[in-house]
Amino acid sequence: MACRYIRQMPPAILSSICALLFMTSCGSQKPAAISGTVFGSGTDPVFFSLERTPCFGKCPAYTVTIMADGTARYKGRSNAPREGEFTGKVDKATMQALFDRATAIGFFGYQDKYDSQVTDIPSTIIRLNADGKDKKVLGRVKTPPAFKPFAVYADSLLAPVAWTKVTDVK
Repeated sequence: MACRYIRQMPPAILSSICALLFMTSCGSQKPAAISGTVFGSGTDPVFFSLERTPCFGKCPAYTVTIMADGTARYKGRSNAPREGEFTGKVDKATMQALFDRATAIGFFGYQDKYDSQVTDIPSTIIRLNADGKDKKVLGRVKTPPAFKPFAVYADSLLAPVAWTKVTDVK
């Protein structure tokens, strides 16, 4: 019965349906797309770093650095979620998400410094090195609207990383 309706369809509609079915069936067979983003560079393997500096109050002070291969180092200082040195591994999807967000907010076009003669405001320093672009931004005062939310986004992406405390071997 269905064949009768298919035969009665105009050829343009029938060919469109066939093409759509072919494209969707082939698409479901393909593996997930692998990003072509190059993390880090040949001369500097650092891909991403986020540093939050101390203030006179309870501001968390820490640095997290992600290398091109996903190895990561966290150094927590005062008021940080974890204090001391830790290592971890960041997956490529997380790294790609950081790069994609940075690109979306225009991070590579930001000024290098947003600062002023203020003594008690902590700085947020973000560096991103990928696809031949290397940008480091110090943000303290009058940052672009998306800068601080980008740092919060990075924190949320890196929170699930399984951090292993580095112990001193003597």
